[in-house]
Amino acid sequence: MKARWFSITVSLFFALVFIAPTIVVVGSSFSEGSFIVFPPKGFTFDWYDQVLSDPSWAKVAGNSVLVGVLAALVAVVIGVLLAVAAARSRIIPGSLVTAMAMMPIIVPTVVAGLGYYILAVRLGLTGTPAALVIAHAAIGVPYVFAGVLASLVGADRSIEEAARVSGANEITAFLRVVLPRLAPAVASGALLAFLSSWDEVVIAGYLTTPTFKTLPVQLFADVSSGATPEASAVATLVTLVSFALLAVVGLVLGAMRLWNKRKVRK
Repeated sequence: MKARWFSITVSLFFALVFIAPTIVVVGSSFSEGSFIVFPPKGFTFDWYDQVLSDPSWAKVAGNSVLVGVLAALVAVVIGVLLAVAAARSRIIPGSLVTAMAMMPIIVPTVVAGLGYYILAVRLGLTGTPAALVIAHAAIGVPYVFAGVLASLVGADRSIEEAARVSGANEITAFLRVVLPRLAPAVASGALLAFLSSWDEVVIAGYLTTPTFKTLPVQLFADVSSGATPEASAVATLVTLVSFALLAVVGLVLGAMRLWNKRKVRK
């Protein structure tokens, strides 16, 4: 009994620690004052009106969406190919492919950012969306790779073998049988790849310029120069978008799993 209450207390404590910063940010975004305070002084939506009517915030948000979507697409292609190689390659050891795919989340972000910056300078891509897309795609690859690899390893290959017996070649069997069953893993990996780009600030700080910034970089710059409830309002909107994406993808994944189960029964 004591052990149960102890585990509940510890769980609630850590839940509060993790949630508390979000509560402070959201609460301070409604303050009537010109500085971030918690509890907020008064209650107003003026800071949200100011953010939504400011074209500079819309511009950097658009930059973040553009980079995030493109990075997620590139990460999906590379992550799926690496996962297939790790699971089924007879030439390259799967452990080597796994180490290569997971490297972006092992290397310190500051070190990776410096490396991408040097590479961008050499290629003349500094301050361009391409440089940030390449860097953020590399960050997103491990999320796609891990999910797809788990699905491939745990998949029943009898259906794929039946397709081959029926006359389909290896590529056709993979595209028509295996790939659709990987859709939930690919979708969740793509979401995580997008979210890893959506709120990334360290590498983006190396690769952005005054003419091309992402939302996290602009938010960090505003907070560094003097935090106002406007920054809290932006952070709250970013959080809401992230939660909304998670909810939508959760519904999509549930529908995909249900559709796959019905298809297998038929």
